[in-house]
Amino acid sequence: MGVRISPTRIDRELARRGWSATDLARASGCSASTISGARRGRQVTNETLTKIAGALLNAPVVPGVDVLLEPEDGPLVEAHKNGREHPGLAI
Repeated sequence: MGVRISPTRIDRELARRGWSATDLARASGCSASTISGARRGRQVTNETLTKIAGALLNAPVVPGVDVLLEPEDGPLVEAHKNGREHPGLAI
């Protein structure tokens, strides 16, 4: 099953950590092209989603940066399992 990570949320999470896409690729163990595709709205595997989420969970958020960013835009992922929609992953 593939999932689509919201490009807006990926960019927001990168900004919260002061990271570039290259930083996320390095920390997650995913290729730069995989991260680039995800940032353009391409589906990723559950394994890739887990790697990206793990990298973001392990990276500190820059203190105070949230007040400078726009409000969150919808769910982080859009996924369906057993015919039921699962809300966004909170990371």
